[in-house]
Amino acid sequence: MVREWRHIWLMKRFSHGHDSSGVAGTSKGECAVLCPACPHPGKNLPPDWEWIHTLFVAIDANFCLKRLSALNNARDLSLNRGSSYFVEEGKYKEFLDQADDETSQKVSTCNNYDAVKSASIHGGKGTTTSGVGTIECSWHDMKCPVSVGNLQKGEKYCNMDYLYFSSIKNHSPKTVVVSYDITCQWSTNLTRRSATYPPELVSSANELSVRYLVPKFHLYAHRTECQINYSFNLTPYVGHTDGESPERGWAAMNPVASSTKEMGPGSRRDTLDDHFGDYNWRKVTLLHSVMLKKVQEAVKMRGDHVGDFLALSASLPVASVQTFSKLIQDWEGGLSEENPYEVTVEAVSANKVRLQMAQEEEAAIAADDTLPIHDTISPRIFVEQGLELLDQRDRLQDDTRRLGTHSKEIQQTRVSERRTRLLRQIAVWNAILELYLSGVTLHKQTRSTENPSESELSVLLPSDLLPAFRVDDKLVNYEWCLRFSQAHDILADLRRQVLILSTMYQSKDRLIRGQSHNTRSATLIHNVQLRINSLAAKYRRYWEALCILSDALNKSGWQTMLQLLADSDLRSLKGALQIEWCKSRARAQRWQEECILLKEEMRRIIQFHMWEAGKWAARAREATSDGARAYAW
Repeated sequence: MVREWRHIWLMKRFSHGHDSSGVAGTSKGECAVLCPACPHPGKNLPPDWEWIHTLFVAIDANFCLKRLSALNNARDLSLNRGSSYFVEEGKYKEFLDQADDETSQKVSTCNNYDAVKSASIHGGKGTTTSGVGTIECSWHDMKCPVSVGNLQKGEKYCNMDYLYFSSIKNHSPKTVVVSYDITCQWSTNLTRRSATYPPELVSSANELSVRYLVPKFHLYAHRTECQINYSFNLTPYVGHTDGESPERGWAAMNPVASSTKEMGPGSRRDTLDDHFGDYNWRKVTLLHSVMLKKVQEAVKMRGDHVGDFLALSASLPVASVQTFSKLIQDWEGGLSEENPYEVTVEAVSANKVRLQMAQEEEAAIAADDTLPIHDTISPRIFVEQGLELLDQRDRLQDDTRRLGTHSKEIQQTRVSERRTRLLRQIAVWNAILELYLSGVTLHKQTRSTENPSESELSVLLPSDLLPAFRVDDKLVNYEWCLRFSQAHDILADLRRQVLILSTMYQSKDRLIRGQSHNTRSATLIHNVQLRINSLAAKYRRYWEALCILSDALNKSGWQTMLQLLADSDLRSLKGALQIEWCKSRARAQRWQEECILLKEEMRRIIQFHMWEAGKWAARAREATSDGARAYAW
């Protein structure tokens, strides 16, 4: 009875009490609450289309909305039958039975996402539906008509393809921005897959202008190449869309999962249709306040970022700005394949160097070309452990200095225990050091006599022994490679900390008021400054060691990449390179586009409601009974 009551009210609200064909005349998706701010041909769009009339849709799946093996479609039919948000089940299943899904055979060319891994995972024991997939308005967080469907076995491409083409067919846009957390994989062969689908499903999509992007929160799980080519922040004409609207919608729908999982298939679809419709309707009733907040934020942010961009451009040479402008305009206009946001110099990292050295060591063992000194500790691992012990010693000394005279007993105990553990590790390492460098113990004793400041925590690597002590070239080269790569990592960390410090000072000046907050802010800033000082000192030690090692190995040219760090270098970046300028330009443009889109959306909302009011006024004039006329008015 509840289902029938909901269904009758649904038909009444969408004018089928005024339609001569009655409920039987309901078309697909007709009973869905539409987003008034989205572009709808024939309802709220002018005859001449521009970029501001782009449709933004997001694709996602929810595996909380499972369904247990209760009843079947023959015993529990849906009353809505594809008139709202769920697609019509019969055609959907017919399509899935004939589709040749490629997800299980496709190897990901990007990172290992859950969405790809879950493509062949069942919903669990005793379930016939593993979840639901959906296509929705990514700008205003509303479910689109005939764009929701059940998932039988994970997030397969064929399921999501059908829902996407069904949604696009119902909407009939000209330009679309599609966001999906696995866009880089899903969109690659979409055209080839669509060629095998029924023409009536994909015909409207073939005439579209489409851009595929990745939602902002999910983007940083992708490769660097994807972070550049599928970014909302770097793509023109998308405003400040984030593409994450499905996640917010699922948070509102998940509480009904415990009820709907026990239902039959038809009852579950109708119930979820009702909840989706309620969610959309509540969004419509709040659009006036949502749009106001968006406009207030966009106008302020546009002023801030446009001002920052103009100031940055003014601080650079005119020739550089002209060069950067041409590069990015050619790339955005499709005249050049050179991406101005892409880093052309490959970054040196310690992890990459370690992997390369491990592979070389494996090849050397196979060729019997190694130093067979120790059974388990190879020369490479030996040097790596030495550098790690140096890092532990430096951190221990920093923490010891921070204790102060009024430190707590528990703090002193922890530092003392760390010191004891480190002494034991250094003693074990020194025993192996004697194996690799015979006579080094006597050399250490001589150094200690000549330089009493050397403590029991001293760790002597090849750079500490050269040139006074004979060291195997392989050990010297291992330390060179590790220190060279780690110096780049230290500089990268140092840049991040300097940027954090600069941002903290700006936030403190703008936002912090009162003694308590100022004291807390000053403490946080002081801790970041200590981190910067520690990293700077560490880099300088590495640079000095590299100078010694490079002389022994006759290496040259490395100082053009790693230069001596002066105190004046530890400052916030005032100028910018090409990538920083392009990013600043992108931020300014996205907020400018946001203001333009919001103004257009407010016009569309009003025109949509006027169009809908006109439809009901016409029904009132054409009504043949007082009840139908009164309801329409």
